[in-house]
Amino acid sequence: MKKIKINFGPGFIITSAFIGPGTITLCTLSGIDFGYSLLWCIIFSIIATSYLQELSSRLGIISRLGLGDIFKSNINSSVKNIFFVLVFMSLFIGNSAYESGNISGTVMGLETFLGSGMIKTLGIEFNYISILISIILITIISYGNYKSFEIILVMLVFIMSVTFIITAFLTKPDLNLILNGFIPKINDKNFIYVIGLIGTTVVPYNLFLHSYVAKKKWKSKKEYKSSVIDTLLSIIIGGIISISIIITSAGARGLIDINQINNAIDMGRQLSPYLGEFSKYFISIGLFSAGITSSITAPVATSYALSSIFNYNPDWKEKKFKVVSIIVILIGTFFSTISYNPIYIIKLAQFINGLFLPIIGITLLWAVNQVNLLGKDVNSKGYNIIGILIIILSVLISVRSISLL
Repeated sequence: MKKIKINFGPGFIITSAFIGPGTITLCTLSGIDFGYSLLWCIIFSIIATSYLQELSSRLGIISRLGLGDIFKSNINSSVKNIFFVLVFMSLFIGNSAYESGNISGTVMGLETFLGSGMIKTLGIEFNYISILISIILITIISYGNYKSFEIILVMLVFIMSVTFIITAFLTKPDLNLILNGFIPKINDKNFIYVIGLIGTTVVPYNLFLHSYVAKKKWKSKKEYKSSVIDTLLSIIIGGIISISIIITSAGARGLIDINQINNAIDMGRQLSPYLGEFSKYFISIGLFSAGITSSITAPVATSYALSSIFNYNPDWKEKKFKVVSIIVILIGTFFSTISYNPIYIIKLAQFINGLFLPIIGITLLWAVNQVNLLGKDVNSKGYNIIGILIIILSVLISVRSISLL
């Protein structure tokens, strides 16, 4: 039997991207408001994410092309232009909102240690901590490289995993209530959280990011099986983190008023019976770690995806690659700086992600059925059915969410 070489990396970059402040915030709020009843959303999201990310990784490894590159060279110009407009809207605009949520979450984590970052000058009120974070992110983009980027994110995912799994055990949850939470329940009251939890896990820009980083990491078709292990293991770990956060907040529902959560200290109050005064620092460290990882991956993923539209080399050494990444950071910083309540902007970013998911999902499913790209490694009929069902559910959720606006 041939041994499968396990070399982790790209999958954990994806996990570090979707376990951001949005995940922590929405999982916390859903647990406080609905207890364990929305755990099923995480299970669906992890199945959908594993499926779509496997397609993206396979596409990059076998075709040696990124998702955007495939559309650039394999469809007629009119369809291609429509696709590029949709990609620009979902990736650039959506990720700018997402980046604002990421930076806002990072600010929430730091404010516990630094105090409020809001200052007023010349009649304008803004958060200086957002600007400091922006400078750090731009420095990383400008002077960093892929290998250091990968190592840092893998380490932070490990820290987040340990942190939130411990908090779940500390609450001593009721196993029967947890199991009951895996039974799907949707109504008008919880629907906005359903799409938010799915949108914060099945992140559209990760599908572009994975196809690029997978072909960079895995050099040949022989390494494909290793990439599958990397993808599944890392995303399952991400799912365990999300479930742990919901379990933690659901176990302390009576301690927090959902309408009075404005910062990390308020969110950390759920852990006060177990960690006392240290609870606010505990949740703040988690928010900061999650915020930094997602704040780096969102602009980088946008730059990878838009490289096919603006005709530049998707490489960290490329000047245009860095410029696009920095623009996303600056837009995110602007809205984060003027936002008076980061919780709102974080929730909005996840909502936008959920709306654009079907567009990117359809795009990816089309690509992995092109024989001229993948040869014998195109999707089987059975595997396509799974993808179609996931996309149909995503469309229904998106349509329903628009009706609630």
